[in-house]
Amino acid sequence: MSETRKTSIIMILVGLVLIMAIGYAAFAQSLNINGDATINSKWDVHIEDISVNNESLGGKSIQATVGEDGLTASFDAELTSPGSSVTYNVTVRNNGTIDAKLDVLTFSDSGNDAIQYSYANVAENDVLNSNQTQTFTVTVAFNDSYTSMPTSTTNKLTMYLNYVQA
Repeated sequence: MSETRKTSIIMILVGLVLIMAIGYAAFAQSLNINGDATINSKWDVHIEDISVNNESLGGKSIQATVGEDGLTASFDAELTSPGSSVTYNVTVRNNGTIDAKLDVLTFSDSGNDAIQYSYANVAENDVLNSNQTQTFTVTVAFNDSYTSMPTSTTNKLTMYLNYVQA
């Protein structure tokens, strides 16, 4: 084989190795991606309003108040005889940008067993969508099965709502 032919083959092989080295170097570079993200969400679930819906058979609302946390409410009612009751409308508003789910609904009272409470149109796991309201009722009533007049005809009922992200 001639000397020039060997030199040409070597030059071609060296050229191919050089091209492969440049290609490898081009594809072996690190790829860095930088970016920023901002979360713009707002959590604002609170009791917006409590109003008396109905007072029956001598039942009287003394006071209904929303606690400082916005999700606690107290209901003071005076009841005079079996059958008397007070029903309140409670409106909860989600002014936030995140849907909320009612995780826990708790009631506590002052322990007067002559007076009962009930609620309707609300349950744990109810979802309150962003910018929506939900209205439900809370009723404080004289226990019909109570056979004698109790020493106290008042009862303080406290409701606590705990919402979590839906």
